[in-house]
Amino acid sequence: MSDEQTITESNESTDTAEINVGSTISQDSGEQNEVERPDWLPPKFETPEQLATSYKNLENKFHTRRDEIKSELVGELNQEAQADVPLSSGDYQVSLVDEDGADIDFNQDDPKLDWFRGKAHEMGLTNKEFNDIVAEYTNISSTSGPDWEVESQDLGEHADRRLERVDTWASSALSEDAYQTFAAIPASASMVKAFEEIMQLNGQPKFNMTSSTEFQETVTKADLMSAQQDPKYWRNGGDPAHIAKVRAMAEQLSRKRA
Repeated sequence: MSDEQTITESNESTDTAEINVGSTISQDSGEQNEVERPDWLPPKFETPEQLATSYKNLENKFHTRRDEIKSELVGELNQEAQADVPLSSGDYQVSLVDEDGADIDFNQDDPKLDWFRGKAHEMGLTNKEFNDIVAEYTNISSTSGPDWEVESQDLGEHADRRLERVDTWASSALSEDAYQTFAAIPASASMVKAFEEIMQLNGQPKFNMTSSTEFQETVTKADLMSAQQDPKYWRNGGDPAHIAKVRAMAEQLSRKRA
């Protein structure tokens, strides 16, 4: 056998072996690429990846709808809450009651309420919520000032009448703004005494009960003569404050006679 024939047969043998090996690898790869279908996979899905994708899409839709429902619910609650909110801050009205359920007189025009009304409307509070805040503030204010039960003891048995008299005079003699300032002063014995002196300087008589239920409301001629005889009226030219008091008493008596 020639060398050329030997080489040719050897090459043909090698090519045949390569073809057989390639065929075997191709068959093995085909068998390895075939994936068995899991028993748990629903029929409408071809692969587990399709199931995972579908589940993810469903989860996204669920969260989106949940957020929409939440927004709708919050909107409805806000609308219900806003329905009870006054249209403007000036529409808030104070309505307070005591422990027995009786109405408490309250000055609706109190300047301090303007700030509370503005804040209440800004926060979207109902009139009831506004009243609760004012009531709490009033309770705190009443407990932080002088105790009238204690103060009244220094004024004697007619303390309430003296306080009432001072308030009546202030409401008629002072301007609206000045009276609001006066009304904001906590009631105390010293406050009542101070305003009684101011009243006397304006021609009012000294507090004097004329009966068990009535007090003297106007000066008399005797009161005027007593004040004129006081050394403060004439000594060393007289005391200016006392002189002004005597003149106010004389004017009041003149108006009374007229």
